[in-house]
Amino acid sequence: MHPGWESVPGSFDLALLKYIGTLRSENASEVWEEYHPNGTHSWSLDAPIAVDYYPYNRCDVVECIDCQRKYLRYGEYGGYYVDQRIRPLNPKFIMQP
Repeated sequence: MHPGWESVPGSFDLALLKYIGTLRSENASEVWEEYHPNGTHSWSLDAPIAVDYYPYNRCDVVECIDCQRKYLRYGEYGGYYVDQRIRPLNPKFIMQP
C-alpha cells in the first residue's frame, strides 16, 4: 500500500480493520477546507495529515488485525455512491498548521 489515500476495494473485508479511535471532534465547527501548503492535493503521496482539516477531521483510526499497521479511514459521500477511503498513518506526514 502506498502512503496516500486509496479507495477500499469492494472485495476487501472491512472486518479486518479494528476501530482504535477517531480524529473527529464533537464540538468542532465543520471544516471542509484542505491543507496543502506545498502544492500537494488530496491524492498526493506526500500530502500532509492536518487533523483540523478535511478529510482528517472526519477520520477514524483503525488497525489491521493481521499486520497491526494503523490507518486513517473515512467515507466520501457523493451523489450516488459512498467511497470508503484509507491511508496508512505515517507520523512523518502529521502537521499542526
